[in-house]
Amino acid sequence: MKPRIRWLGLAIALAITPAWAPAAWAQTSVRYSVAGTVTGMDGAALPDAEVTIVAGRLDSVRVRSDTAGHFSASGLSSSAVTVSVRRLGYQPKSIDVTLRESGSAPLVIALDANPAELGTVKVREIAEESDARLREFYARRATNNFGRFIEQSDIEKRHPQFISEMMRSVPGVTLSASGRVGNTLRIRGCAPLVWIDGVRIPNSQIDEVVTPSDVAAVEVYSSFAGIPAQYFDRTATCGTILVWSRSK
Repeated sequence: MKPRIRWLGLAIALAITPAWAPAAWAQTSVRYSVAGTVTGMDGAALPDAEVTIVAGRLDSVRVRSDTAGHFSASGLSSSAVTVSVRRLGYQPKSIDVTLRESGSAPLVIALDANPAELGTVKVREIAEESDARLREFYARRATNNFGRFIEQSDIEKRHPQFISEMMRSVPGVTLSASGRVGNTLRIRGCAPLVWIDGVRIPNSQIDEVVTPSDVAAVEVYSSFAGIPAQYFDRTATCGTILVWSRSK
């Protein structure tokens, strides 16, 4: 009797499987796409903006806007996505979007200018000025024992998704996933003060204002010790990060 029972069970399994397997496969094979344009508040297109689309915990896509500010991504596994946009000189922005299987209307994401940066940064027209910034960086790297120094070749070697990942090995630095863009970086439990090309950017996380491809060099100071005098700020009790951008 046992062989008959075994064959009967197999026959039942074969009869049941075709009824539900195709439906389950079809359900998980649905993919979504998203497209849009990144602009300033004046409506002007913003090229080379970094756009991160997160669909679920493990599914994320990162693209850049083209010369007309357009971006697109496809093959997303969830209809509920978060689209995060950031660009040097602008406040980052994140929006939640529900996509349609048949296709969704293109998004228009307008970014606010970063007044702290745009109000102070001067246009650098001469390459020698940029070289001077990096000469100072390398001079400090050779003589300053208090800072941690990261150069462009270090970044290119590791290819990090976010620039904060280059600082995991700095004593006192901890990273945690940000609800906005990239990681939240803290030194001994609180946020350091970020400078970009000599401009103070208060209340900012480094991943919100620069991408790895923007950066030529980084200096990290975990305390007041060693900070160059021109970048010393008594409010920076949790350390200071100096970022030097690549020449455009």
